[in-house]
Amino acid sequence: MPDTQHARNDQIRIGLLLIDQFSSLCITAMTGPFRSANRELGQETYVWDFVSLDDAPVAASDGLSVTPTLSIRNAVRFDYFFVCAGMEADPPQRATLNTALQRFSRQSDVFGALCIGSFMLARAGFLDGYQFTLHWENQPAFNEEFPELVVSPNLYVMDRDRWTGSGGLSSMDIALHIIASHSGTGVANAVGNQYQIDRIRSASVGQRPYSLHQYDTLPKPMQQAIAAMIANMETPLSIPLIANAAGKTVRSLERLFARYLDTSPARYYRKLRLEKVRQLLWHTNLSILEIALMTGFPSPSHLSRLYQAEFGLKPSADRKGRMVLETPHTG
Repeated sequence: MPDTQHARNDQIRIGLLLIDQFSSLCITAMTGPFRSANRELGQETYVWDFVSLDDAPVAASDGLSVTPTLSIRNAVRFDYFFVCAGMEADPPQRATLNTALQRFSRQSDVFGALCIGSFMLARAGFLDGYQFTLHWENQPAFNEEFPELVVSPNLYVMDRDRWTGSGGLSSMDIALHIIASHSGTGVANAVGNQYQIDRIRSASVGQRPYSLHQYDTLPKPMQQAIAAMIANMETPLSIPLIANAAGKTVRSLERLFARYLDTSPARYYRKLRLEKVRQLLWHTNLSILEIALMTGFPSPSHLSRLYQAEFGLKPSADRKGRMVLETPHTG
């Protein structure tokens, strides 16, 4: 972690290594608060640089192109440095990437990743012995590739000199935390107010994967039931066991799900498992059979029928369509 007193007297330098198809929202959510903090302070306290693997402009997943402001061979020291990735978890220039990661880790006080940049850090050994996170959509694929590493469910994680964020607006939480650390909570709150943010979310706040956007508003027994479902995807629990984990009878749990989610516990459980299937289809090369076994479905044909009923197309067609969408367009 940077020396706070030293940082208050000097500029705070942030480095962002952009991987092809990165998330532009993730980047603007981080750099925007730094720009606003500078305006609030009346000086250029926070400065940032964009870096690419080949010093060429990098295209975001939405088509936005960013020109690097610093050569990848530059020896500038950073207070904070993040690898930023969005759609591409395994870029082709792995040797170049790993060499750059080794150097930037030595040149940075805090070294980490945003969105799915944790894939690159894990392959280079930078997450061994650390707590970390990445976007929930990519966690099933990450767990398959790195079964020895445990992903945190939180929005962002700050473990010693290794900071990781799950992407999207969690990058703003990290930026606001940095601003609060160096310029005080008053400045950070003023910056947050510029973006209609009423609080800096704690690192202990969890992500909401799958169909969990209503999770915080649900009664506690439903939250406990859903947590038990998520923890038991490969070998699904019976609904009586789910109800027992929630401290409810099956009938009372069914009434709660019907009232708050207009569904039954069994249908909701199946939907969560099918959503995990979709993430594995999109982000891994696992066969349909392997995915069926990992999500508790007895056979690929059974999975295919349920998947088509839920999403309107077969798993193979969904995977093929996703591959077409993710293929960069040229010309």
